[in-house]
Formats: sequence, structure tokens, C-alpha cells
Amino acid sequence: MFTVTVVPISRGSNISELTYYSSVAYPQGSFIYVPVRSTERLALVLSCSEVKKVKATLRNRSFALKKVRKQKSKQLVTQEFVRAVETVAKKHAASVGAVLFSVVPKALMDFAESIGETVEVAKPKLRGYIVPRLYQGLAKSRVEFYKTSIREAFAAGGSVFLMVPTIADGERVQSELCNGIEKYSFFLHGGVSKKKQQTMVQNILQSEHPVLVIAPYQYLSLPRHDLVTVIVEREGSPLYRSRTRPFVDARVLAHELAAEIGGQLFLADLPLRIESVYMRSLGEYEEIVTGDHRMHFPTKVELLNLQGTTTSSDKRFQAIDGSLFDKIRDTGLHGGRTFLYVARRGLSPVTLCQDCGTVVKCNECGVSVVLHHGSSENHFLCHSCGALRHARERCSNCTSWRLAAFGIGTELVEQEVKEVLPKRDVFVISSDTVKTHKQADAVVQEFYKTPKSVLVGTEMALPYLTKHVPLVGVASLDSLLSLASWNIYERIAATLTRLREIAGEELVVQTRCPEAEVLRKVMSGNFSGFYKDELEVRKILGYPPYTVLLKVSYTGTQELVEQKMKEAVEHLKPYELILFSRFLQAPGGKHTLHGFLRVERESWPDAGLLDRLLSLPPSYQVSVDPDSIL
Repeated sequence: MFTVTVVPISRGSNISELTYYSSVAYPQGSFIYVPVRSTERLALVLSCSEVKKVKATLRNRSFALKKVRKQKSKQLVTQEFVRAVETVAKKHAASVGAVLFSVVPKALMDFAESIGETVEVAKPKLRGYIVPRLYQGLAKSRVEFYKTSIREAFAAGGSVFLMVPTIADGERVQSELCNGIEKYSFFLHGGVSKKKQQTMVQNILQSEHPVLVIAPYQYLSLPRHDLVTVIVEREGSPLYRSRTRPFVDARVLAHELAAEIGGQLFLADLPLRIESVYMRSLGEYEEIVTGDHRMHFPTKVELLNLQGTTTSSDKRFQAIDGSLFDKIRDTGLHGGRTFLYVARRGLSPVTLCQDCGTVVKCNECGVSVVLHHGSSENHFLCHSCGALRHARERCSNCTSWRLAAFGIGTELVEQEVKEVLPKRDVFVISSDTVKTHKQADAVVQEFYKTPKSVLVGTEMALPYLTKHVPLVGVASLDSLLSLASWNIYERIAATLTRLREIAGEELVVQTRCPEAEVLRKVMSGNFSGFYKDELEVRKILGYPPYTVLLKVSYTGTQELVEQKMKEAVEHLKPYELILFSRFLQAPGGKHTLHGFLRVERESWPDAGLLDRLLSLPPSYQVSVDPDSIL
């Protein structure tokens, strides 16, 4: 007879550990099903002991242990991975089960039983884990660095995991890296069928030769025992942070796993994350020598100041300035293509009453609705909750008909390009027009095949633009400057840098905020100046990386939310939870209230605070270093 200690795997579970008895032993790190209340849940085995060795402990229990049915366990993670997940859970104020739910793909769980035994190999001899190392450079130079790192790992008998934020990024690096090592290279992602995934996983785990795995962060769980190098491509991508509970940052998981296996960790991008630059200044990261931090781009760049030029000659609002249209025409004379980046989708992101200034908002969640073009008439769409209604309405405050749309969206830019250049083929990529990776890729390939064509797209389009586009224009970026995100300048810097990499000849940025330092420094390639300014501002405001920002939220009726957040304030004492100044509307007529705590980075995770956060009911939402403060 044995006692089995497990942690249930569930997104919203706050359960840390449960203990059962079993007639058979289950290996540590394996997955089994255990009874939790009235259902069975998948759980990770943390330990398994013979009953006779823990008799004293069992006698002191005030309750009887439940039995685990006899079953075949699933072995799909290493002990190093489990320890890394336990550390990640503490750093994100989440349970181990919730983190496992988000970082181990369900597809792998489903066919784990059919996968053969993994090949045990001798530990490769390669420079082990010391500190994460940073590589700053353009995409082409990053790939050349990866080739060198992969050759070194293979020569030492070790495997490499290259983490990518999107399928398009994975396809790009795969096409550039795998020549000559196709037999030992694998690109795994959620778009691959389960049957093909199963075959690829079997080949990865049973190969006696070192392998290169290119995949999203979830596949870090694969138990390849000779893993020596983890590479994080585009380490600044916000997609490495999950958008649902428990809000895990995959870069932290990569860091902790590399430390546990004693391997190398490379973080690569341009620009690097501000957190990474800060850690380098503390000596906790080291940078691979890439020259100074003033990058030189081969393309021309122009900042187009649109202050005071809001209308065309016929008094209509103009999304694209005439001088940018002239450049599009000139580029097309030689068959060249143009990509126009737009920060927002739809026609216009904001609609105002011209009599009283009231913003048109969603009736469900209170967020500003976005005007979209329809086949017969325009409509309002809420990008937060998806609520849709026609645009034929009066002002909710003063009943005026004088509603006017402001701002620039993809549909407005598309409409304007078609009016001014009716003979040009215009393609659009946004979440409104393409829903899958294949659809987005097909649109971009058609764009590349069509001379003189124009592609209008949001950030969604950027990973697919793997070939140079002669002219790249930024139709709208100013709306990002007003977002309530403490790292928004970092995101803008990353977007502008990627656009400049895509531009084959020229990048033109339209703006009504030409004085913004982030625009001037990034467009001049002065990344060291950008890093310095951003770190100074964050230090003054007490934002990450100088502190750890914790957000505690509750959603419900206004009365219930107010009561629950007051209870949270009391529950977390002596730690001071500062409540947000106002309620925010949420879907279904509900309200949300946020509370914030700041903790010195050196003190996190704080054991006392962590215990209090984890003991909050699941109805509270806890996020560590959230992108938005709203």
C-alpha cells in the first residue's frame, strides 16, 4: 500500500496538494486521475511513499484518505520541469496545478499513454547555466547566432529548444535554420493535427541524436533529457504572457527550466525588454557582444508631422496624408508594393457626440465601441465583449443626432486607399478579416505576388511579412500613446523596429505627436538612449522592473464588489492593498474593481504575502506585473 501526494491540474484551482492511498506506486512526475469532490481530475504526482514509512503521519490525520483507482500513469515531464513550474507558480501567485494547466498542451496529455519510453542519454558537456545571456540584433543576425549555438550544442551531444511567440515566427526560423539538419529538426505547434503531433513527439523523445525543437512555450514540457540550450526568439513579444488565468510569463518558465537543467538560456530580440536590460545592469544577465546600442538600418526613415492637418481640401478627415499617397504612387511605378500599418481595426475607434462630447459606449460592458463598415449600413462593435448593434442611434446623454467618428482604423484606411488609388489591389489583415494562420499567410502570399498592391494591417500582419516591402507607412500609431499600460513605450519601440526591418527602401511614420521621445530615439536607432529614458521614468513611478506590481480584481454587482474588495484589503494586511479610484464596467452589466500592491523586486516572492494571495477565493483574480493597470 502506498500514499500518493498529487497536485490537481486545473485553470482556476487554488488547491496546492492532495494525498490519497493506492495499491500501486506511481512515479514522481507522472500524471494520474484522482477523485476531487464528485469528479476525477488529472493530477501530477509529487511523491509516492510506502504506507509503513508514513504511519505516524497518517495516525495524526483527522480524516480518512481517499483511494486512487489502479491505472496506467502518464510520464510526460521531467523532474527539472516540475521544479521549474513550482518556482514559476510562486512568482505568479498561482497554484502549481493552474500553472501546469497553462504550460502543458492538452494534446500531449491525450496521447501520452501511446508514447514509448524516452531515451536516457548521458548529460552533454557544454557550458552550463551561469546567467541568461542577451543577444540584441536584427532578425537575420539573430538567426546566424542561433545556427552557431545549435552547432555547438549538437557537437556536445545536446538538444536545443527554440521558443517562438507565433506560428509565423516558427515557420520563418525553421526555413532559415534547418538546412542540413532537417532529420533532427521539429516544428511543433497547435495547428498540427493530433496524429502528426503524436508522431513528431515520439520521434523527438526517441531520437538518439540531439534534436532542435522549434515550438511555442507549452512544448517546453517535453522530457528530452539531453536538453542543454533554450533560446527565446523575440523575447520582447507580449504573446509570451498568457491572457487568461494564471497569467504565466513563459520567459520566466524558460529561465527557471534552464537553471534547473544546468543549461544555457539565450534571450534575443531588437529592442530587448526593459526588464532584461535592467537585469544586465545588475549583473544578473550578461550580453553577448553585438557592438553599441545605436543600430544602423539600411532603409530611409521619415517622420511625417500631421499636427494641424486633419482634413483634405474638401474638408473631409484624411487618414492618409497626400505626401504618403505620392510615395505609394511613386513606388507603384516600378511595380513596388506598400504595407500600411494601422494600430486599430474597424473604421474609427471612437465616436463622440458633437453637442455634448459624450462617448458612445457598449451597452454591455461600458467600453468605447468601434465603428465598423457593414454591407448595408455601418454598425458599432465592442472589441471587449463582442456586442454588436447598428449605428443608427442618438446620443445617450442629450439625444442629439450629431455623432461623429474619430480616429483611424483598418477599414477607414482601406476605404481611403481604394478611393484615391482605385486601380490598386488592396489586401487587409486584422482579426476581423482573417481568423486562422493559414488565412493570414494566404493573404500575404497573394500580396507578394501582386505588383503595385497595398496591404493594410494591424500588428497581426507583422510576423507574416518575411520579405522586404519597398514602402512601409504607419497610418496610425498615436492612439497607442494614450493606453493605460506602463510598458506601452516598449511596445511602440518594438513595433517601429519591426516595421523598419520589413521596409525594403523607406519607412514613413505619420504622427500628430512628433515630440514623443520614443519616436525620435527608436527611429534614429538610439536604443541605449531609449533604455535609459524608460528606466528613469519607471524608477520614478515605481513600475517594473524596480518593483513587482500585483493586481487583485473582483467582478460582480457594484455592492458585492465593494464588499469583497474591502474584505481583500483586510485579508492581505499588513500588506497594503490600494484600491482603484473607480469601478470599471464589465460584461453583463457587472462592475470590476482593481487593487494594487507594490513589492520590492528583491523581496518577491514574499512568503507571507504569497500565502495570503493564494488563500483568496477563486472568484478573485490575481495578476503579477500585468501589462495594463486598468
